[in-house]
Formats: sequence, C-alpha cells, structure tokens
Amino acid sequence: MSKNPPSADADDPVVLRRRQVLAMLGLTAAATAKAARASPSTVAGRMPIFDAHVHYSHDAVELVPPAQATQLLRDAGLKGALVSSSDDRGTQLLLAEAPDLIVPELRPYRSRADTSGWVQTPEVVSYMEERLRRHRYVGVGEFHLYGEQAELAVPRRMVALAREHGLVLHAHSDIDAVERLFRQWPDARVLWAHSGFERPQAVAEVLQRHPRLWCDLAYRSDHAAAGQVDPDWRAAFEAWPDRFMLGSDTFTPERWHFIGPHATGAREWLATLPPTLADNIGWRNAQTLLRPPASAAACGGDLPLRATAAGKPDIEVAFGVAGSAHAERLPMNRHFALELQVCPAPAGGAPLAMKVDADMPAHRHGMNYRSTVKPLATPGRYRAEGLLLHMPGRWRVIVDLALPGGPLRLTRELDVS
Repeated sequence: MSKNPPSADADDPVVLRRRQVLAMLGLTAAATAKAARASPSTVAGRMPIFDAHVHYSHDAVELVPPAQATQLLRDAGLKGALVSSSDDRGTQLLLAEAPDLIVPELRPYRSRADTSGWVQTPEVVSYMEERLRRHRYVGVGEFHLYGEQAELAVPRRMVALAREHGLVLHAHSDIDAVERLFRQWPDARVLWAHSGFERPQAVAEVLQRHPRLWCDLAYRSDHAAAGQVDPDWRAAFEAWPDRFMLGSDTFTPERWHFIGPHATGAREWLATLPPTLADNIGWRNAQTLLRPPASAAACGGDLPLRATAAGKPDIEVAFGVAGSAHAERLPMNRHFALELQVCPAPAGGAPLAMKVDADMPAHRHGMNYRSTVKPLATPGRYRAEGLLLHMPGRWRVIVDLALPGGPLRLTRELDVS
C-alpha cells in the first residue's frame, strides 16, 4: 500500500523549505537569500561520486573494452555506477570486471533499435524474462516511456516483472508517464532519468506527490554552471535533500571519456553546498537507493523475497515460505508459514513487535485466518504461522513493525495461483 509521507513538525526546516518551494512554484526572495548565504562544503579530499546513469552498450564494448572502462570509472573517483546496456552483455562484462563498483540494471532493449519501438515489441518481454532468470539486477531501465505508452501491454508487463523482482524503475519519461507508473504500482521506487528534463519547480511538485520518487541529473547543465548552483535548483535540493543524485549518461562510446570531467565538474558545484547535502547528492542518495551496505545486502540472503516501505529505503524485510529451500512462490488453499528477517537486524538483537497479514487490494479483502508470529534465535529473525491464501490472484503480504521511532508497514505484492 502506498503511504503518504508522515506528517512533520511545523518547525521542521525541510518541511518549511518544501512549502516555500511549492508555494509559488519557484524561489521566494527568502530562498534566494538563503542560497546566497550557504556556507561552502568542507568535505575533505576528493569527494566520492556515485554515477547513477551509465550505459555500456555493444559499440562501447568494442571501442572502450571492460578493463579500460573500469579504469575510467576508478580514475574519476567513483564509488559506484548504475550501469545498463543494449543488449545486456555489456553490463554483465563490466560487472564481471568490477563487481565492487558496478550496480547492474536491466534495460528492455536488445539493441539500440528497440529504443523507440520496444513498447510495442512483445519479444522484449521474453528477453527480459530470460535475463531475469539468469542474472540479478537492482533496477529496470533506463527505458524511454511517454504518456499513454505506459498503458501498453509490454510496458505493463515490464512493471509487473520489476514488482515481482523488487526492482527500481529507471524511467526516461514525462510527468504523465511517471504518474501512470505509480498508478500501476503505488509502492514502486522510481528513479526519474534526467529529472524528466523538467524545470526545478515542476520537479518539486512531482517529488511532493510521490515519496518513492528519486531524480537523476544526467545530461543536463541547468542546475549548475561555472561551479555555481542555480538558485531554483538549490531550493529544490534543500527541500528534498535525499532525492537527487548524479549521472553522466554515456549514451555513446565517446561519452565514456566524459565521466572524469563530469565528476570533476560535479565536485566543483557540490562544494558550494553544505557538506551533508553535497554528500547526499554526490553519492549517498544513490548508495542508499541502489546499493545498500554489504551487511544489509547479506541480511536475509537465504530468503528470496523482500518487503519494503514507502519512503524508507534503508529498511526492508526479507521473507520466504518456511522450509529447507525457503520457496518464493506462496501456496494456495493450504496453511503455510513464512520465515522473515528484518534488515538491518535490530541493534543488540532486541526483539521487535511484528504482525504479518495478507490481503488482495483489487478485491478489498484479506485472509480468513490470523497468523501468529514468534521470534527465532537469530536477531531480527521471525516465523509467522497460520497463513492461508484461499483464492488465486494478486496478494499483498503485509508486515507491520513496531519500531522505536514509531510503526512501520512494509509490503510486497505477489501473484498466487
């Protein structure tokens, strides 16, 4: 279930900032003055950069071999790169060369020719299904999708596959298509490529509506010039400090040699922002969304499914049907148990209050049974017993946690047959 962002205290500076940005769809005089007074960053040394928009397609593989491409990324001081390619071979080659650096996403393009026609090419679906069976990805994209195209069968199946695998949607889209993606999957995590090439005021409005939307700044220069941040963009960055990230967009092989200069230029304008905000945009937001710490990734690694919460990418619940293989397909018309792992595990191994339920949003009803949950020996590990899904269709697993900071609901939708 998509949740509205939690209400914040009226004195919260971030909330106040958002209201200022949205009130007049632009900067107020106060925002301009605040931007001018902001102190420069004091980040020591060369700031790490996470590039959240890199392509390594077949022509780049030929002209910039994997070892050379990896060296360009390292020379630029990158700590991570979200990589896709047309076809997927380039991504897999680069991942094999630098698994510590590359974060793979699956592009629904078998070649560059699919860029414009993929939305009406059924073979794209079988291609994606085959790749998803063979490899693991963090996201789907970058894909080009506009307006009513989001309602076509191929894009809808792509969204369904992303939902089944818990993947980020990396959308090169207009606002209309972004809205349609969220209507199809309210709990989606969407990375909006190029921030939609929209004005910062329009971007701010869409961010306000969707707490699970992030924006990359790839292939645009209006946010900063000559090492200085545009005041309107600065207002948006300050209002949503955890929602923007960098990207170079290597859509041609030649642009691979732009990765280093792009990172250098980004460091110049990021240095004019407060240190925390600079780190957020420079690398931390991408790291949080796309590549959690190794300890978090390993958490619940034996469990195949993940439940997530709106606006909380730093916590999830891994789960699977209890048994030797922890199956990911939920059974129908028989009682079963789930094994669950809260990630990251609670500090000190303290048990949390947990409830596990399931419902069918389209039918507006849930299970006829109530599960019981008990903690296991491993910190953050639980077993929920007594679940029974009595009919086929799309079910939503609901995990309610009582955390020290307040309740949190995590969900995952799955097809049951």
